[in-house]
Amino acid sequence: MTEIKKRTRGRAALATGVGALAATGSLTFATASSFAASVGRHSHPHDATVVFTPTWQKYVDVAAPIAMSSPVLADLEGTPVAVVGDLRGYLYALNLADGEEIPNWPVRIGNIPIQSSPSVNGSTVYVGAGSAADPDAGGYYAFRGNGTLLWHKTIRYTPSMASTRGVEAGLAVGDLQGSTAVVGGSLGQYLDALRASSGQALAGFPWFEAAPVFTTAALADLYDNGQTEVIEGGDSAAGHAFNVAYGNGGHIRVLAATGNAGAKTPNGGLDCQYNTNQVVQGSPAVGPFLAGRAEGIVAGTGTFFPGASDTDKVIAVTSYCALAWSTALDGTTSDSPALVKAKGNTLYQVAEGTSYDNNRYGTVYLLDGRTGRVLWRTQALGAVGGGITSVDLGGYQDLVVPTLHGVEILDGKTGAVIDVLEHVVGVQDSPLVTDDPNGTIGITIAGYKVGGTTSQGQAVVEHLELAGSDGALATEAGSWPEFHHDPKLTGNATN
Repeated sequence: MTEIKKRTRGRAALATGVGALAATGSLTFATASSFAASVGRHSHPHDATVVFTPTWQKYVDVAAPIAMSSPVLADLEGTPVAVVGDLRGYLYALNLADGEEIPNWPVRIGNIPIQSSPSVNGSTVYVGAGSAADPDAGGYYAFRGNGTLLWHKTIRYTPSMASTRGVEAGLAVGDLQGSTAVVGGSLGQYLDALRASSGQALAGFPWFEAAPVFTTAALADLYDNGQTEVIEGGDSAAGHAFNVAYGNGGHIRVLAATGNAGAKTPNGGLDCQYNTNQVVQGSPAVGPFLAGRAEGIVAGTGTFFPGASDTDKVIAVTSYCALAWSTALDGTTSDSPALVKAKGNTLYQVAEGTSYDNNRYGTVYLLDGRTGRVLWRTQALGAVGGGITSVDLGGYQDLVVPTLHGVEILDGKTGAVIDVLEHVVGVQDSPLVTDDPNGTIGITIAGYKVGGTTSQGQAVVEHLELAGSDGALATEAGSWPEFHHDPKLTGNATN
């Protein structure tokens, strides 16, 4: 079968020069006053007092811009932190209150890129490491809250992917087969489900894929039977494997918690599958967003197969993998969609960003979850470089949009610009919205400086807060506060 490699929007170019980066993983402190001038502000249509104030910033001096993973929320050793990785293999845990590194962090996974978003269960952090550009190292890792390694597992790979070790997908955490497990796909063409405590493979896993895996799986009890299903998007190349004929394109799949246990082949055990003629590289989101509040699955596609009719689409299917709707947008939809209550009613909408014209431009869309109809569209600051998250600033969810030219907040009802958090930070991953230790709403963004006399070529993590806000709103029902919804990366809007 033909090997499919992910076509990321500009990430390969940004990774150039990584070998020349400094060996240290220590982040340097900068006060709010040193970068507040770069933060642009626009009035909220309903509340002119909405102004996010920068509170701390951490950066790494590097030889070239370097991308960061999506930051996720964790409570490590009793301290609320943002956990974030970088392309040099460092995994940071930064105190939400002041940005300081907590004891024994960062940890480093050799010189192996971390492109996946970390996940968290209790005080344990899980992460995949590796890269399609250099796939011979990496795997699945678990770290205790004190920074010590709990376990590391190398992946199984197909003969066509000999020596592949890399993992770019996040590790979703959920209950499978009676125990807490982490689920992740690898570049070796397998989906793994491992015991969270030990890394031991569950029965029926690894499960054979048709191509390397780049998306983070969602976990949900789709059929109200007390069993967690694995929902994943993936790629496919023409060929035969284990009595199955695969075509060029991709798929949205629902896999039983038992994997291939009891099946005759490593790719047995599917509950259902919807096939596309383009790769599916937007991590799927799950929730009751379809007509009648029925459970649905939504994902975006990639660009691997030129001219494919499913390119630039957002695709929604039922829990039984029947097509519910498909909407064509103006650019690449490989950023993971978010399910949000942005219209001030009880319904979920789908938020998706695009990039086009060689990553020069991007658009933000809000789609009706029942039909896929475009409710509004807004030109973004630049190409949308990561999954959209959300924050309640006026009684409904507003959208926090990462772009290659900064982060902006858009009014959920109208798409109007509320605030621009940062003009000179390129962000390729999802911002993190939190209930901060001081009781206010905070937003953490991770990316790279793209201009300025003292900021060229710096990786950066920034934190901003909204004075007087109610931090409890950060995780209210209908919100999507971080990549794949929650620290466990379940992708489940009702988790």
